[in-house]
Amino acid sequence: MKLKNIELWKDRHDVMLTAFLGVNDSMAQGNKKRPAVIVVPGGAYYNCDTAGLEGDPVALSFAADGYQAFTLRYSTVPRTPEGKKAFPSQLLDLGKAMLMIREKADEWDVDTDRICVAGFSAGAHLTALYSSMWQEGLLSEELGAPAEDFRPAAVMLLYGYYDYRTAYGKYSAPEEFPPLLKMQAPLLGAEVPDEETMDRWSPYRHVTASMPPAFLAAAMDDRLISPENSLMLAARLHQENVPCELHIFRRGGHAFGAGLNMDQPYRRDKRRGAADWLPLAKEFLNGVLYPETAEERERDVFAERYNG
Repeated sequence: MKLKNIELWKDRHDVMLTAFLGVNDSMAQGNKKRPAVIVVPGGAYYNCDTAGLEGDPVALSFAADGYQAFTLRYSTVPRTPEGKKAFPSQLLDLGKAMLMIREKADEWDVDTDRICVAGFSAGAHLTALYSSMWQEGLLSEELGAPAEDFRPAAVMLLYGYYDYRTAYGKYSAPEEFPPLLKMQAPLLGAEVPDEETMDRWSPYRHVTASMPPAFLAAAMDDRLISPENSLMLAARLHQENVPCELHIFRRGGHAFGAGLNMDQPYRRDKRRGAADWLPLAKEFLNGVLYPETAEERERDVFAERYNG
């Protein structure tokens, strides 16, 4: 495996794409291009710990399965370039990462038709927003590339906020806002943003049939971001006929990431209750990226045998 750290913007050292690249066997036959996954950690937009359980461990798990895997360290509120709003800096970071992978596809053996994105908490909000807005023109105008170049093949969304209007609507006054909602003020430009601003940066409000297939997961005992967010987004995806899969785990809390125990990650017997999201997500991706499922293959064999 090759490890690369790539700065996405000139004169900025805080926005980084880390690549975990598998090396193809010289004896391998046929197409050597691999699917890819960009992992986008959480951190409430105030930090972005790519080395934590929501970053490199997830990327390495996909790398172990043969994906070309990447983690993205995106702009955070304390490091947003002077004179720019926090949003949409993060969207541009993710768009830039997508373009970088496409540009290096031949060198990195990436199948450009199979680049996926996985986001956690704030990273899930960012990933959902990106996946629902890729065709709207913002990324194309700012980064000078065709809209299709930004579309992920699939998206994985773990325990994020997806609709600011619903989140703010639960409270009658700012003093009632939970800490996580209060932290959104620098992102949205106001302690109590207007509905136009909330809708502008709410993935739920941008979902159309153009959104890529989505895998969603959350935990019932998440005390930071209610699993209702995932339920609501899944219902919206279903309305737009976007292929999706939703898992609400009984236990897992918030930020379960790769499902490892934070203190003793090597203790498989101490893994988090929602750890099964990862193999489930991989199975979902396999069905999206390589749609000839076992059921379809058996159907075809049956047709050939009895209808031929």
